[in-house]
Amino acid sequence: MIEAAERMYAERGIDGVSMRDVAAAAGQRNNSAVQYHFGGRDGLLLAVFRYRMADVNDARRRYLEEIDRQGRGDDLRALVEAGIRPLAEFLGSEPEGSHYARFIARVAPSVDFVGGALEEIRDANSEVVARLVRTLGHLSRRVAYERVDLMYNMVVSALAVYEQRRAEGLPVVQATFAETVDHLIDMAVGSLEAADSKAGRRRRAAAAH
Repeated sequence: MIEAAERMYAERGIDGVSMRDVAAAAGQRNNSAVQYHFGGRDGLLLAVFRYRMADVNDARRRYLEEIDRQGRGDDLRALVEAGIRPLAEFLGSEPEGSHYARFIARVAPSVDFVGGALEEIRDANSEVVARLVRTLGHLSRRVAYERVDLMYNMVVSALAVYEQRRAEGLPVVQATFAETVDHLIDMAVGSLEAADSKAGRRRRAAAAH
């Protein structure tokens, strides 16, 4: 049921799938199977994230350990790679194509990642975020957190578009999946390195007075 839900939510969106649809797609004759096993839609969504995030979190933890070993644990590019590559490597490892990027893009806005329900399988990502914020000394703490959040949204959205077009057999840009990931890392680093234009405008306005 978890894999069926991931695929169906990825394809139809959070409001386009009923619990009965998921049960039927999973070959369950009991229309209340989702309610019985997961307690409803929210529990099912969390189950999909737990199912996928545990492996990605472990890979991200290993990536952090490796860059620490190399003395790059506070390097901006290394941390961006730690945030992006484990997810991308999972997406690229699915022989029949993944649905997970589209699932995240469609469902994540409706899921509480800050609460404790998923914390035990996202501790490595929390560590990446905390280190990135410390590294972005040219930004205020609030702006740094906002930039990192936007970076992840940009990456997931781009991967979801690539995944969708590949699944539908539509033309994609000339870049391979691996090249697309490299582009995203370069773009993410650039977006985080950019100055806070709003703060700059405030400084110029104050100097003018």
